[in-house]
Amino acid sequence: MALSESESSLKLLRYLEDGYLADCPLSLAALQSILPRTQAGSFAWDVRDDEGLPLLHLAAMNEATPHAELFEVLSYLISCGADPNVEDDEGDTALQAIFAFAEDIKDDDEDAADTRQMHLAVVRALVGTPTLKLHDQDLCALVSWVRRHVLIDEDRQQVLRSLTDLVGAKEVESLWASEELLAYLQRCAYDEKCGIEAAQVRKFLDRGASPSHKQNRATALLLVVLTPYSTLSELQEVFRLMLSVDPMSAGERDGFKLSPLNWASDYSNVAMQHGLKKPNPATLLALLPAVLKYSPPEADAGEACLKVSDSGRSLAAPSSASKVPADQLRLRFLEGDRVVCRVETPGGGCEWEEGVVIGTWYSESCWPTEYPGAAYEVRLDLGLLVFALVDDDRIIRREVDKRTAPATMKSSPQDAMESLPTGHSAPSGSRFQKKQCEDGKWELLDTKSGKARPCSPPDSDDESGT
Repeated sequence: MALSESESSLKLLRYLEDGYLADCPLSLAALQSILPRTQAGSFAWDVRDDEGLPLLHLAAMNEATPHAELFEVLSYLISCGADPNVEDDEGDTALQAIFAFAEDIKDDDEDAADTRQMHLAVVRALVGTPTLKLHDQDLCALVSWVRRHVLIDEDRQQVLRSLTDLVGAKEVESLWASEELLAYLQRCAYDEKCGIEAAQVRKFLDRGASPSHKQNRATALLLVVLTPYSTLSELQEVFRLMLSVDPMSAGERDGFKLSPLNWASDYSNVAMQHGLKKPNPATLLALLPAVLKYSPPEADAGEACLKVSDSGRSLAAPSSASKVPADQLRLRFLEGDRVVCRVETPGGGCEWEEGVVIGTWYSESCWPTEYPGAAYEVRLDLGLLVFALVDDDRIIRREVDKRTAPATMKSSPQDAMESLPTGHSAPSGSRFQKKQCEDGKWELLDTKSGKARPCSPPDSDDESGT
């Protein structure tokens, strides 16, 4: 007597559940006896076990089944109507569950090779299904899994071909290039312990690799920063290439909610993590200028003035070994000029603080001689010493009337004239004008250049305030 629809579904559920729990292999013949193709159209596929696992999940996670047989079992279930996109009660598809299991495999596990073959069988069966839906995150996870866990090139190419049929060649090639870029950067950082070469990075980017591509929440751009063996000149070109392709990648945060620039500024700690006695500041010296040049402010990369070091000092002039063109070494501010600096706050954000320039061309003992130095050393009014690596409005600006918002802090001589308090406007033809700030202090304003310096109060009989 033929079984009813619900009876057939429950019988298949018990068979798959018993195999999964008792670690017993599944048989395609047994499956076909329970679920003949002639009855597949009216089969109830929405049954689940007590843990909320659908039928396809129970079959896919059966590690006792030989991988060739497992491929046939899954392919048969899908051909009969099992939905490859069905989610368990945790919200994971069978494909996502396999990826989670794969992360627990250790290379020295006795059955690592067999487990990988089992996972490969599941992935081949699912990816070969035209109805499989892959979101961007799933697609990235799938290509990452292929690179890290499919060790035989023939098997790897087979999965990639199926994936190409599913989503298109261009997307697969771009993702694969991104994975190969990650692999290259990981070798440089942890296996070969060598510097990153811009020419190699360019090859991956030309094939469509993304600097924002991630593994364990670390982007390719961050992996460059975490490699303390690269030279300044190579990194300047690497960051130019990466940020030209993907300007917003500078703002991508890792699991610690830190940006690549946050890690670059902590280059001494990065060197210690690699067991190096000497820090390599090249990542900071190359990345911050690149961020300011190629990444928009909305990337929120954490660009800011940074605390000075005990070994740091202002040189008054650029390093004599610097190869930077002279026109790029002109500074807007002089010693004594009042400025506002963007600095990091304990909560991970940034805010603007007032201060005064106390030196130019700041440098630290570990910085390479070919680097000209940081543009300014600044003593903030709150007592902290910081340096502005680059003379750029995004990290250091002229101090203006505090009623002016930071976003409009750029000033011209005319703006400066208009900001003078009532009763202290400059007389006709007067270039220098004293004005009182809100904190009661006085400044001497050069209305031609826009520069202002601290000064003594005007004499009471000096009507012009000069």
